[in-house]
Amino acid sequence: MSDLAAPHILALTAYEPGKPEEELTRELGIDDVVKLASNENPYGPSPKSIEAVSGAALALHRYPDPRGYDLRQALAGHHSVPVEQLCLGNGSNELIDLICRVTASRGEHAVFGNPSFLCYRIAAVAQELDFTAVPLRNHLHWSVDDLLGAVTPKTKLLFISNPNNPTGSYIAKSELERLLRTLPDHVLAVVDEAYVEYADAEDFVPATELRDTRERLAILRTFSKAYGLAALRVGYVIGTPELIATLNRLRAPFNVGTAGQRAARAALADDAHLQTTIAATVRDRHKLTDALRAAGLRVAPSQANFVLVDVRRPGRAVYEALLHEGVIVRPMSAPLESSIRVTVGKPEENERFLSSLARVLRQSRV
Repeated sequence: MSDLAAPHILALTAYEPGKPEEELTRELGIDDVVKLASNENPYGPSPKSIEAVSGAALALHRYPDPRGYDLRQALAGHHSVPVEQLCLGNGSNELIDLICRVTASRGEHAVFGNPSFLCYRIAAVAQELDFTAVPLRNHLHWSVDDLLGAVTPKTKLLFISNPNNPTGSYIAKSELERLLRTLPDHVLAVVDEAYVEYADAEDFVPATELRDTRERLAILRTFSKAYGLAALRVGYVIGTPELIATLNRLRAPFNVGTAGQRAARAALADDAHLQTTIAATVRDRHKLTDALRAAGLRVAPSQANFVLVDVRRPGRAVYEALLHEGVIVRPMSAPLESSIRVTVGKPEENERFLSSLARVLRQSRV
């Protein structure tokens, strides 16, 4: 069956999601599990979102609004943009794939960082694009000059995760503005801001404040992280009306369900819940970073809701050992193979991780 799929698809390495708690329970019989692998909001969604989902259950026999009118209207007001500049997606992942499919053809070129979100590479390969994975400085930090140097006349797309997954690093306002202004006009800059709510650096600015720097700019946002709606898969893109109209030509009908649309609208209306959970996560990000550094480990400065920890030994071995402690983190691949990525959880979850990690690192087998 080797001819079942196209060669470029068979060559892909599938995205490895965080292990579900239920899977670890089935595999190892551990009931008390702490999951710090998928950068979810440990405090959960707004109570208003939960109420909205309950109400949506009465309409399960009906298809959702295919254009997400009410949610797009709410987002338009939230971002002060025309509704024609918004397209909903089944999470940001669908939009990444869709943007590649509608804007670039086989043999054209994409640029993204390495290490960065793996789905940029997957979408580019699936579309048979040539690409340049630009190494981050010290495997951690973006370089605008390196990104610009990778652009060619065939480049159609440049993906930037800001803050970056999995390093937590970011591009400062002056550098991001320089990148967007200097990038050739034929390139669509895609700024993925999945973790934007957690960024508190003085020189950080969301791309939504730089929309006037270039016409070919797409900004990705999600309700899966800070808003705590990961199970409902609601993302969106802000772009030009031309881009949005093109995406809608290929976007799957009914791609965002009724429960997701209603929950996202309710989440937007509960800023108090959002700010409370963000403040708790940012506070504990600092505490977790300090504790890991006090243990002699190198922690990358993070502007997201996770930290990247260099454990100075094979990260996957540490990950596997932590599973036996009932703690799920995220192992990293090259060039970060000695690191693990850890979501900032509730204080008691972070303490559980820290004590489990200390035991694991003392074991000679790791």
